Amino acid sequence: MDNSFWGRERRPAGLLRCLRGSDVIVSTWDGEELVAVGRATSDGIYRAVLWDVVVRRDWQGRGAGRAVVNRLLAAPAVRCAERVYAMTTHGMGFYRRLGFHEEGKQRLMLFRKGM
Repeated sequence: MDNSFWGRERRPAGLLRCLRGSDVIVSTWDGEELVAVGRATSDGIYRAVLWDVVVRRDWQGRGAGRAVVNRLLAAPAVRCAERVYAMTTHGMGFYRRLGFHEEGKQRLMLFRKGM
């Protein structure tokens, strides 16, 4: 997660809780080294969301991210959803190449505790 701007502040206990709350977790390894990871949550019928797809810098552009997303999309909990959302800040082009598009009628709304 150090490879992502949003993951630098996350701590192991929080990451463990986040992973436990996921319906699907996919990872790609080179021997014993993690090179890519992603996760998804789903209600099992209407909506699924892809989260935290991260690829180690030296593996970017080599298909590891595409493989993670394709495996997430193929997972039963995600595959059955009518709509699959991808949460991204800088990966719009990546997701477009995989068949995702911007939904013009929907906007992301954010609520933060303490605000």
